[in-house]
Amino acid sequence: MAKYDDFEDISSKSDDFFDDEFEDFDSGRYDIDDDFGFENEGIPLSRQEQKSYIDQNIQSKTSGQHIAQKQRIPTEYEDVNTKAPRKKKKHLSLRRKIIRAIGIGILVFLVLIGLVVLSIYNKLSHKETTEHVNPYISEEELYSDKNVTNILLVGVDAREGETVSRSDTMMIVSIDKNTKKMKITSFLRDSYVEIPDNGWNKLNASMSWGGIDLLWNTLEYNYKIKIDNYMMVDFIAFENMIDALGGVDVPITETEANYLNNTWGEWTLTGNQLTFESGDSVHLNGEEALMFCRIRKLDSDFERTRRQRETISGIKKELMHTNPVELLKLSNGVLPNIETDITSTEMIGLGIGAIFKYLHYDIESLGVPIDGSWRSENKSCGNCLVFDIDEASEMLNDYIYNDINPLAEEE
Repeated sequence: MAKYDDFEDISSKSDDFFDDEFEDFDSGRYDIDDDFGFENEGIPLSRQEQKSYIDQNIQSKTSGQHIAQKQRIPTEYEDVNTKAPRKKKKHLSLRRKIIRAIGIGILVFLVLIGLVVLSIYNKLSHKETTEHVNPYISEEELYSDKNVTNILLVGVDAREGETVSRSDTMMIVSIDKNTKKMKITSFLRDSYVEIPDNGWNKLNASMSWGGIDLLWNTLEYNYKIKIDNYMMVDFIAFENMIDALGGVDVPITETEANYLNNTWGEWTLTGNQLTFESGDSVHLNGEEALMFCRIRKLDSDFERTRRQRETISGIKKELMHTNPVELLKLSNGVLPNIETDITSTEMIGLGIGAIFKYLHYDIESLGVPIDGSWRSENKSCGNCLVFDIDEASEMLNDYIYNDINPLAEEE
């Protein structure tokens, strides 16, 4: 039996591989493959015609025209319409989703707080004014720090029918972001100071003669401390604030309690009988706290300002546990009796800062002049506290800006 090589057709005995690939086993004719798109399959053609058709279709396949006639299936990363590569969708991880949700929650919370603060601000009595400029001393001569905000807090005894307000309390509340402290400086009313354009007199006379502007100018002129804003509170606002907070806790000595129990009838605003107890933490309502702050004849103005600072500290502790909704309720009875020059933008910043930071700051307090640095002298305006103004100015600068408490040094 004859052996055939790999390229020989068993019928035609052709040794041409190209021919054999398309040659029928029985007839010896060429059978054109359907892949080339011929409709006349089975019709005998001459070898020359068959080769011609084959050559043409091979060229068609090579150029991609044949493939283009077939329907293409888009790949996973190909756009059906544009044939452009399809972008892979980004799937956020669970961690990123949580972070984004928390961020949105914080943003919404801050917006709500801003709205609450703005609502509170709208209840305040605003003094329409430009930025305060002291005509008696230049900005360069004043101590200041961009991270320290000094707010002049004035408590006034403004009684019905009176056109002149007496400053019963004069403080600078310093919010120190550097040390994360809130520093309260009380200024004694009988301090003998120079009132610009009015000569030397008691400090509280500046309020009577020129209102908040002259008091502001006098404090800056004598102590060289830049004041950023002011808030003026009358007795009614003070009482309402403490009552709205549910009261305040302060330390009361036995001597103070006895004095208040014997004299309450002389200065009560309601006529209600009051009874005071002594202790390290005595709970007082608004009227009782006001009386406690105003004690003076019992001892001295130094002790009086100490009691005021302790009451302010007690209010701060109560505010720490007050949420924005409660603050909004509290504002209704308090803020109409508060006057300020703080703008709405500044108030929102202070409000948000208070909730998240300032109310958690440590509190320090100081009275100026400090005990032992003054002497009592009779002047034309009465008995005054005379002391070295320049020395007091340097001490106050160290206390507010350099965190040096002179009382701590003495201890």
